Amino acid sequence: MRNARLIQDFRDTNYRPTRRTIADGLARLEQELGAKLDIGLCHLHVPHQPSGTALFATLWYRSYAGDDIIIAYPFSKGCRARTTSGARVNLSLDQLDGALIDEDANVLLSNGRSVRALEFDVLPHPKDFTDLEHAIVFLTVRFLEAEDIGFRYMPEPGLRGIDYSRMSELSVSNVKALARYIAAHIGKLPRGDEEPPLGPVSLNKIQNTLAMAGVRKVRGRKPKKAD
Repeated sequence: MRNARLIQDFRDTNYRPTRRTIADGLARLEQELGAKLDIGLCHLHVPHQPSGTALFATLWYRSYAGDDIIIAYPFSKGCRARTTSGARVNLSLDQLDGALIDEDANVLLSNGRSVRALEFDVLPHPKDFTDLEHAIVFLTVRFLEAEDIGFRYMPEPGLRGIDYSRMSELSVSNVKALARYIAAHIGKLPRGDEEPPLGPVSLNKIQNTLAMAGVRKVRGRKPKKAD
């Protein structure tokens, strides 16, 4: 059985991502090895949840000695890269699974396509959100009746919090209806001592917050006109 060392320090003490690119991952790997890495021993692995959703990618270094190093990237909704001709492309995490990496951070996808300058679209950490943005996400989960996905329960203290790692599993088809729901409930949310109730929220603010959190917006079907 191969041994594996998992490196998960993907945010610094200020919660900023420590790596976004393949080059960042290779630099961290060389730091761990204390030497230049061998060509052809690195690939990308994308773990999937039972639901089939991919939330992050890992850079996997397979050593000849049998001691592997796995470097995790932050949660992301996909990535951007450039083709060999310099064109910009957007890739899903699923497209990265099994891709090979060389020492110059070039990536050979499993479909035979080569890309470079790959950078992940990192999802924000909960620490990145303001109280208002937390409230928008909280009420969105309630609006979608998706508490089993969007909330993480902690039985011992009897608390529940937003599970930002699963926000990409949610989708909103009617943002205007969501905005009306938020307007009706946001002022009723409990606040700290002497903190005023949260005020009205613009539709643009709601849309931007959902995008930051990774909640997808899908088009709903328009009702058919009567004959």
